[in-house]
Amino acid sequence: MRDDYHRFADLGAEILAVAPHDVAECARHAAAAQLPFPVLADPRRRVFARYDVRWALGSLGQRPGLYVIDRDGIVRYALLGAQQWEIPSNADVLAALAALADDHQVAEVPFPGDDSQHASV
Repeated sequence: MRDDYHRFADLGAEILAVAPHDVAECARHAAAAQLPFPVLADPRRRVFARYDVRWALGSLGQRPGLYVIDRDGIVRYALLGAQQWEIPSNADVLAALAALADDHQVAEVPFPGDDSQHASV
């Protein structure tokens, strides 16, 4: 997302990363990775719990979750990965944002590995 940050901004989006670490560790990571967006600390995983993003030893720690939330607080795109590598491409997220910008309904997004669950967006 760092490399396409300008494309997200052009669509009126703001990226907020949430990490299960303290403020100092989040700041170190953001600086080292040269992130142009904030990394918010959630050491008690309260935000993760609210958005059903889980931690599991079998998936090498924190599972990825990505949400597009509109200005009214409505989740318009959601993806919860079961493994670290299960994250949507920037192109997929940008397409969802473009659809929102055009006031079109975003298509349903299947969750990885489970065809029965999806986010109606």
